[in-house]
Amino acid sequence: MSYEYKTEKFQGPLEKLLELIEEKKLPVSEISLAEVTDDFLKYLEQAEKIDFTMLADFISVASKLILIKSKSLLPDLTLNEEEEADIKDLERRLALYQEFKTAKKNFETLWLSKNISHPRQYLGSLEMVKVFYPGGKVTNDSLVGALSRISDAVRKLSEETKTIREKIISLEEKIREVVARVKEVGETSLGKLSEAKTKSEIIVIFLAILHLAREQLVRLEQGDNFSDIMIQSSSPK
Repeated sequence: MSYEYKTEKFQGPLEKLLELIEEKKLPVSEISLAEVTDDFLKYLEQAEKIDFTMLADFISVASKLILIKSKSLLPDLTLNEEEEADIKDLERRLALYQEFKTAKKNFETLWLSKNISHPRQYLGSLEMVKVFYPGGKVTNDSLVGALSRISDAVRKLSEETKTIREKIISLEEKIREVVARVKEVGETSLGKLSEAKTKSEIIVIFLAILHLAREQLVRLEQGDNFSDIMIQSSSPK
């Protein structure tokens, strides 16, 4: 059974982000990420279809971009160590992905041209027969060690993926939760709704509040910059 090479257009969050940066001929940097934030969010809003298995990745990247944009617009904004690390991690991942994307094109060219192996020519043969002939420093132990390190890296990646997998939080569910809370107490705040919640839940709660405010189902008030957001019913008392 022969193997047939096939490829499809892939549009993951890093792919799309890198595409936006390259369109504007910008370097991969924190400043570039701030500049393309609006374009990335617009793409996410207008995308006809995004695979649900990838949606969490898009939202994760979008939240980091909003943080970077906020930092560029508010020079006095102080970020904690985790937020600073998130920004540096996204910049590092994007630069690494750019290198892999270039390498991928080279591998595709080699594969499609059937140029998929480069054996050494065995110098001991007058006919220059092409065989697998490892260098002098390659031993059984070094090959086993290399395979072991690859196996450990794959296993670690698999474990990390399982660790960060969380329950999918429904925006509609949080909208109903906010509406019910406002009806029950008359007035509440983002801080109270976010108590004992995970970071992912807080993001979805905030999006639910913004949606309700846009639909004029609640009224929002904020006394000072960065103070708690008060949420009230928009219906007349």
